[in-house]
Amino acid sequence: YAYVPDVGGNDGENSPGRDDFIGTSLRVISIADPGNPVEVGFVEIEESANGIAVSGDYAYIAAHESGLRIIDIRNPQNPQEVSCFNTPGSANGVAVSGNYAYVADMESGLRIIDVSNPENPEEAGNCDTPVSAFNVFVAGDIAYIADLQGGLRVIDVSNPDNPEEVGVFNEGEMNILDVTVSRHFAYLADFAGGLRIIDVNNPENPVEVGFYEVAEASRIDVCGDHAYVADAGSGLHIIFIGDPEHPEEAGFYDTGGSVLGVIISGDVAYV
Repeated sequence: YAYVPDVGGNDGENSPGRDDFIGTSLRVISIADPGNPVEVGFVEIEESANGIAVSGDYAYIAAHESGLRIIDIRNPQNPQEVSCFNTPGSANGVAVSGNYAYVADMESGLRIIDVSNPENPEEAGNCDTPVSAFNVFVAGDIAYIADLQGGLRVIDVSNPDNPEEVGVFNEGEMNILDVTVSRHFAYLADFAGGLRIIDVNNPENPVEVGFYEVAEASRIDVCGDHAYVADAGSGLHIIFIGDPEHPEEAGFYDTGGSVLGVIISGDVAYV
């Protein structure tokens, strides 16, 4: 299944049993046949569903001023919200690792929520960022924050009760919208600054090693030796990153509209 935050609302035509709903929602799409995706379930979400992470039986939604919403997806045909945690800022991105949800809460930085009991989430710790925590990626004991003009913030979360910033990459006029980490490189969607490739082998001293120009890099995913960059202005760029110091475009797909997100699963890109 694909779990899609729908911030544009619904006209009732394609959502089973929800003819009257116009607003923000989580839509559950069967992708058993990628050539014929079918919506099978739907649940309303208060406020704007900006980001999503799925772990086990639950979907975790970053819902702007409504904070973190937790949805039970064990029955894809009938997903149910089981709890919420109202963060102090505007929840825009979320990642889940172990018993914790890491929320990029914009003006309120990184919030770490204990979700060991999904029906009763509690904040464990937080860490301010200088501008606006827009998105988050967690790898091991490190949370990587896309902090818009604040660049890349590297935060040690080995103690979730007391996260600490240990490194920063912020050079030039940056506007980091997304970050994905693979092996020991962080791949940044820097909007007009394109794809930035940062060596984070030493989290305390992140260093840029490569760059590829993209008009409006908004989101990014990495699979193997390729980075898939959502270009808000044109389509999907596929960048070969086997040599991180010399990335090259391997392919491009013009979607005919603005691409604001991308996820790779197997041999299929979902945008």
